[in-house]
Amino acid sequence: KAGFNLRKVNRHIKFPEVIDLAPFCTAKCKNVAEGNTKVLYSLYGVVEHSGTMRSGHYTAYAKMRSMNNHLSDLVLQGQAPQVSETEPVKGQWFHISDTRVQAVSASKVLSSQAYLLFYERLL
Repeated sequence: KAGFNLRKVNRHIKFPEVIDLAPFCTAKCKNVAEGNTKVLYSLYGVVEHSGTMRSGHYTAYAKMRSMNNHLSDLVLQGQAPQVSETEPVKGQWFHISDTRVQAVSASKVLSSQAYLLFYERLL
């Protein structure tokens, strides 16, 4: 009798706060200035699942972001600010579970058992 043994992977999968997708993009899709070789994305949301494949609970981590005046001015002028790969966009992280919202550290987010990751392109 053939059967399947389906089970959830519970080990932590490492993921970055800032990721460079340039190695996975064609030159056309990079849409970056001449000489710029990075296509950087910054993590802004994580969905985490706890429990088994048959039951469990979903929670989310979300980063509160606000554009400062200097960054807004650069974007409006069509200039891309310089962002280091090791410097994620600043912002407070929050853990959201049903009606509870709690401020958490970035290290707490990065150690979560992520089910879905949400990244946004850095300008």
